[in-house]
Amino acid sequence: MPIDDLEALERGLNKRGFRRGDVLLHQCEKCKEQAVARYVITGRTGGRDITLCLACGDARSWRSVAGLEQRVEDEGFDLREFLR
Repeated sequence: MPIDDLEALERGLNKRGFRRGDVLLHQCEKCKEQAVARYVITGRTGGRDITLCLACGDARSWRSVAGLEQRVEDEGFDLREFLR
């Protein structure tokens, strides 16, 4: 499903302190398109990475603990619910 509210999603991520991790688009595990944008936020208590496929709309999230040594995926992550 294509993303019809990409600007709103990116605005919500920016308001919460996320920034693009890099300018390259990565391959989506679901649709195999080269269309995944990565957004990151880090702080003293850890951080979060969010990937969003601009082709199919698949969003995934990982949390990391302080020290950024290990990432844990958030199962059932819903980007729109997260941005509420």
